[in-house]
Amino acid sequence: MDIGSLATNPNKLKLIETIAKKGQRMEEIAKKTRIPAQTVQNLLSELVNEGFISKDGEIYRISEKGLKAIKEIREDAGGKRR
Repeated sequence: MDIGSLATNPNKLKLIETIAKKGQRMEEIAKKTRIPAQTVQNLLSELVNEGFISKDGEIYRISEKGLKAIKEIREDAGGKRR
């Protein structure tokens, strides 16, 4: 699986880990991650296009591909990332 953009972009990883806990709106994600809303919006769009998350109305949810990517990144990091 190509997880390059997640493994090399800490903000994308932070977003996808936040969404993995539960589906959320962009504003909630920006507030929880303390990443500027415009940056969050751009990164979420990229993550949707890459298939790591999906958008249902205003709610972003992690996809099966996203769950597998997080698992792979954690395994590569020796399980240190939480």
